[in-house]
Amino acid sequence: MVLASALLATLGLVSTASAGASKGVELGASDTEGVTMSAASARGLRGVSSYEGTGVPSDVTAYGAQRVPAGHRIEGYSSPTGDDFGTQSIIGADGRVRVNPTTSFPARATVLITRTVSGVERLHCTGWMFGASLVLTAGHCVFNQSTGWYTGQLRFYPGANGTTYPYGSCTAATLRSNTGWTVDGSADADYGGASLNCSIGNTTGWYGAYWTTASLNGTSTTIQGYPGDKSQQQWIHSDQVRVSNSLRLYYDNDTVGGNSGSSVHTVRAAGSSGCSGRCSLAFHAYGVGSGAHNSGPRITESRFNLVLGWR
Repeated sequence: MVLASALLATLGLVSTASAGASKGVELGASDTEGVTMSAASARGLRGVSSYEGTGVPSDVTAYGAQRVPAGHRIEGYSSPTGDDFGTQSIIGADGRVRVNPTTSFPARATVLITRTVSGVERLHCTGWMFGASLVLTAGHCVFNQSTGWYTGQLRFYPGANGTTYPYGSCTAATLRSNTGWTVDGSADADYGGASLNCSIGNTTGWYGAYWTTASLNGTSTTIQGYPGDKSQQQWIHSDQVRVSNSLRLYYDNDTVGGNSGSSVHTVRAAGSSGCSGRCSLAFHAYGVGSGAHNSGPRITESRFNLVLGWR
């Protein structure tokens, strides 16, 4: 039975520097193409598997990362959209659990993103490694609809754990998003990324990802990241996909501000078609708001091809 059919006007899938884009940023083409969902679960499924990396390096500078000195101070959360974090994204009782230590996979491939303004560095968002030098996150974590790109303001700490930074930090060589977000401002296209000036993913590992034409309702979901109420600590909560739309997934994982950009992932057995291990389904971007569930842009075929081209 065909569950739904939704196809919006769209351009292609090519990742190209757009005309007029600032130096150090790169835009994909307008991205509003959803999936046409099918009841045939194995149909139209493609992805890449996660990679668990090599562990804690003896010297992070060997990967181009910077050591973080003891006592390095990161101030509390500052919302990239101006909204305050609150309890509206905690659905029912708070089910979040702290991840400690953060040197196992995928905790070490989960990235604390900070933003420095007027010399003050604050917790900003969460990202996830998707290659040796690529972090994926929400679009609003790299591009502000009012002020533009956060060029030169962001720093990335894989596996940060409170005041400990076992993988050092890196900065962005190129910020990335798509015109569905930067031009159209579509919440359904609120995803982006950053190509780093280091290759720390070789030791942290990286998440996998896949797209499918099937409904994902009932698929387990895990979100782990850096909520703004937890002092740079990594926290995790699991649930399942509650609603599958062509461009967006809805789930009841507990999150607050600071979790924006986290991978919404599921665990697939070794040898699974398309993706095995920790496999991302969506980019977490929004709390409950006026709806019944938290949500994020779904990884569709076009989005998968775009971000794969960023690696």
